[in-house]
Amino acid sequence: MFAPTARRQLAVALAVASSSLFLAACSSGDGGGSTEASGEGFPVTIANTFGSTTLDAAPERIVTLGWNAQDVVYALGQTPVGMPKYTYGAEANGVMPWLQDRFDPSATTLLDAATSTPIEGVAALAPDVVLAPYEGFDEATYEKLSGIAPTVAYPDKAWQTTWQDQTALVGQALGKSAEAEQLVAGLDDTLAQTAAAHPEFAGKTISVVNFDTDAATVNVYMPSDPRVQVLTELGFTVSPGVQKLAAANDPDKFFADISVENISDVDADVVVAFVPENTTVAANPAYANLGAIGRGTAVALSDTKIISGLSQTSVLATPWVLDKLTPQLSEAAKKAGA
Repeated sequence: MFAPTARRQLAVALAVASSSLFLAACSSGDGGGSTEASGEGFPVTIANTFGSTTLDAAPERIVTLGWNAQDVVYALGQTPVGMPKYTYGAEANGVMPWLQDRFDPSATTLLDAATSTPIEGVAALAPDVVLAPYEGFDEATYEKLSGIAPTVAYPDKAWQTTWQDQTALVGQALGKSAEAEQLVAGLDDTLAQTAAAHPEFAGKTISVVNFDTDAATVNVYMPSDPRVQVLTELGFTVSPGVQKLAAANDPDKFFADISVENISDVDADVVVAFVPENTTVAANPAYANLGAIGRGTAVALSDTKIISGLSQTSVLATPWVLDKLTPQLSEAAKKAGA
């Protein structure tokens, strides 16, 4: 399942803090296409769950850890000297598909962060800053990273920093808060325009589930998860069953496990389901109680790139995946309304 302890690179969470907390009193550069961070607005101190981090000047050697930080760095016109290498959902070079035209292997070292934080690899790159506003490491790891370079860690709970706040935090650390704010506004506009172009989404209930687990359980993503957030911003509403499940479970978790026998509890007008490759969901008797399958309104996703693009909500990943996923969502929503 896509939990931090099992598939760390797929652990994406959603927090409820406002991005405006991070957009104040920072410098602006000459636009998102700039190749250098502005020198204004420094020194800057950025709070995190372990305390705070101070940057005395705009960093030049940037290392990112976690899912979305490198997307924001690239979108702000800069290049990290180091970032994680991915396997799930990535191209053969270990880089996500939406970063292929930005990644330069001669400029950026890919770090093996699949099972642990690559402390030695980070240190070898001699960074000016480590950007990890989402990555869920512990305080001991934070101290080790901070001994290498100022480290921008997650502001509250691990794996629960919104894409808006991640964008704002990276922008603040690079002296590009105004540009970061523009990136957030740009993705908000893209989501709003997609919703307007597809009125069939409005008011339809939705659930997001992961069938790529053991045979007895299903992961159900909570309303606070970015996968669900993006879909609700398109006009869908969280299904009553998922809302009930969220109310009964740990609020710090971005998913809950249910038994396959109870799958009807999270039925919805449209169900987005992550399934193993070469699996036909409709033919699997274990899922027969999910009404969306019988109605033909289940969007079954086995392409790991698409799953990753939906899971890794960011200013670069989300526009990329919307182009590929929206037609399937539209077909399912129209059937649900028929």
